Order: sequence, then C-alpha cells, then structure tokens
Amino acid sequence: MSAIITIIAPVFALILVGYGVARTPKWTPDATKYFNNFVFYVALPTLLFGKLATGRAFDGVDPLIAAAYFGGALISMALLMGISRIVFRIPGDERALLGMGAGFSNTVLLGLPLIVLTFGDAALGPVTTIIAFNTLLMMPVTTLLVEVARGRASQNSLARIVVAPIPALIRNPILIAIVSGATWSFTGIGLALPIERFIDLLSGAAGPCALFVLGASLAEYRLAGRPGETASMIGFKLVVHPTIVWLLCTQVFALDALTTGVATLMAAIPVGATVFVIAQKYGTFVGPVTSSILLSTGISAVTLAVVIGFLT
Repeated sequence: MSAIITIIAPVFALILVGYGVARTPKWTPDATKYFNNFVFYVALPTLLFGKLATGRAFDGVDPLIAAAYFGGALISMALLMGISRIVFRIPGDERALLGMGAGFSNTVLLGLPLIVLTFGDAALGPVTTIIAFNTLLMMPVTTLLVEVARGRASQNSLARIVVAPIPALIRNPILIAIVSGATWSFTGIGLALPIERFIDLLSGAAGPCALFVLGASLAEYRLAGRPGETASMIGFKLVVHPTIVWLLCTQVFALDALTTGVATLMAAIPVGATVFVIAQKYGTFVGPVTSSILLSTGISAVTLAVVIGFLT
C-alpha cells in the first residue's frame, strides 16, 4: 500500500496543483497553451530521445503488445457503441465518439510519466510502442465511423481518412523523438557526456511539467449534461478497457509480466484529450466528452491505485 501511495500521491498532487493554479486570475488559457507547447515540443521529446538513444530500449519488446492493447481498445469501443445504440438510442456519430472515449487513453501527459514511475526505464520500449500507434489507429477509425454515420463515406473518402493523419504524424515531436532516439541507439555511438548531462537536466522537467499542464488543461473543461453517456464512457475506460487488455495479455498472447503490466496500466489511464479534439471538430457530443475527461481523471486517482496494486 505504501508503494502505491508513493506512486499515485505525487502524480495526482502535481495534477491538482496545475488545476488549482489554472483556476486563479494569474493564469490564462494562453499560459496553458505555451506551457503545453514546452512539454510537448521540448521536454518530453528530450526525455524520450535521451532514454532511447543511450540503450536499446526496444530489445525484447514483444510486438504483440500492440495487438493486446489495441485489440482491447477496439473491443471496448465496439461493445460500448453496441450498448449505447440500444440503451441511449443516440446517433451513429455520437456512438463513435462514445466508443473512442472507451478506448483512447491520455498516453503522453499521464500514461508516460506514470508508467515509467511505476515500472522504471524498462517500460520505455513497450510504452513508446503504444504511443507510436495510438493516434495512427484510433483517430482514423473514429473519423471513418463518424463519416459513415453522416453518410459522407465513399471509397475516395476512406483513402483520405486513412492518409490524413500521416503528415501530422511525420511532424509529431514525440514520434520524431522515438524514431530518432531508437535509431541512434542502434549506431552504438552513445552520447557525449555534456550532451547526456544537458538531456538529464531538461528531462527532469518532463514528468512534473506534463502532469502540471494536464491539471491546468483540465481547468478549462466544464461538466455538462447527459450523465448516462458520461458514466458509461468513464466506466468502460477505467474498468472494461484495462480488464480486456489484461485478459488478452495473459490468456490469449501469454505476454511477460512487464509487458502485461505496461499495457494494462496504459489501458487504465483516463480518457485522452484527443477525443475532445474530434468531438469539437465535428461539433457533436462535446459535453459528455469534456465531462468524461474531467471526471475520469479525478476518479482514476483511485482506480489506478487499484490497478497498480494488482499488477505489482
């Protein structure tokens, strides 16, 4: 229990500090935006490059982690979409967003620092594998489902939806850091001592700043109506998704303990902000999505402690 508190308490204390600061008049949405840019474009890429470049982080990483994790995400998505069609009788585009929320974790701002804190640097290979495929898979699937529901999908639009994320992914600093760091590690050259120390100094800001800016970002979300849909999204994200992933890891793919732990804990991470981006883009289901992001993050302080206790 003390180990769980040691991991969870500092993480959510930092999130709470960020939330509290962002609620004061001294902090503005622009400040959150600029701080988020520092985390996303500087601190986290430096951390990932430094950790990956100095060792073969992907050695021994089982590629089946992607099948287990995203299999669980897609099963959760399909289950909730099917249930919502019967229970809530909502349109297809709303069902798609509800389903995405059931399987899309906040992988970067919360998942990465929490999992590294829990399992150590040995988790970097499996974590970065999940991060690399997360947006590439889940965003096109959701977008395609929304387009189909709105009657706008055709053979040409299908190709466009699949290809659309590629330019953004090529420019994504997190993915650039993963690819460049892994590539550098295979050269065997290593890093000069001054560069290592520079990376260590800057990397030290990555985890705390990511958690702080997550809290600050949450201060911009507001609770909305439709509690049934909100509760179902939260329940599937925090309970059903990690349960399915754990079953796939242990009963189907027989993955090792570390890989199973990383995949299951990442699945237990609350709803990611990308779901809000898609909802806002299509102008639908924004209220339940914002409520789910805010509430699932708060509730996960308890559920993540339970998951970590089960896995460790």
